[in-house]
Amino acid sequence: MTQVEIPKRSLAAKHAISTLFQEKNDIDIYIEDTAFGYEKLFTILLSRIFKDKYRIKKVFPLGGRGEVIRHHSNESSKRPFLYIIDGDLFLLTGDTVESKQGLYRLPCYCIENILCDHESLIEVLDEEESCRNIQDLRNNFNYQDWEMKNKDKLFKLFIEYAISKILNPQKKTVAFKVSNLVSCDHGAIDDTKLQCRIDDIRSSVISVSSQEIYDSTRAKVLSSFECSSITELSTVSGKDYLFPLLKTRAKSTVKTKISDINFKQRIAKRCDLKSILDIENYVGP
Repeated sequence: MTQVEIPKRSLAAKHAISTLFQEKNDIDIYIEDTAFGYEKLFTILLSRIFKDKYRIKKVFPLGGRGEVIRHHSNESSKRPFLYIIDGDLFLLTGDTVESKQGLYRLPCYCIENILCDHESLIEVLDEEESCRNIQDLRNNFNYQDWEMKNKDKLFKLFIEYAISKILNPQKKTVAFKVSNLVSCDHGAIDDTKLQCRIDDIRSSVISVSSQEIYDSTRAKVLSSFECSSITELSTVSGKDYLFPLLKTRAKSTVKTKISDINFKQRIAKRCDLKSILDIENYVGP
């Protein structure tokens, strides 16, 4: 039996579909993420930020940083518009793309970093818990303990990922599953597994460059970070590392079958948005 291939919308069509929603949207917003549920996730977050200024019923995923930037550069609409890209590893490696009129670069790795708001996470867990009160959940979850056990380790790993992106870009880095770096159900990075991962990344970089080049590149990455205003955890992938670790810890605190996307959408309704409130300053045209 011949398999029928389902046609996919072209990127131009994905962009043009915004015209169909102009009566419902006061602003056209384009994002990278095409994953299931992310249109609603971004709509929740951005509706909170723009609640007194624009109606937002739908955002438009374009798929990929390059496509968002390209469409922004060709934008000529007279309507309010905004293109949003992730910070990614560029936060550590250096980025030639900065926020400008109509284009906003998140001040963190990705939107999930905003969702890693532990107090909002605890509030969602409280809704899932039938017996214990929220303070008990807060104590059992113990975010301060989680941060102490993970922040420096994750930052150290992402420094190596940044160096690898510069000197050995073909090496698989962030896509490496964080589940390979844990040994328990409390969302904590295992020291031995982490060191093996760092050693693997580092040796691969040195093999295609040299120890001297590696050392100088590492110094530049660290110096750039120290001169910036970003935090250690903002440079770590929220999608692939932070949120999975926090979710694991959450599910060891409260037994729940909540899906990832539902968890994220519920957090999006209450999480702290102060780090991205300046997005209002970059609306085009």
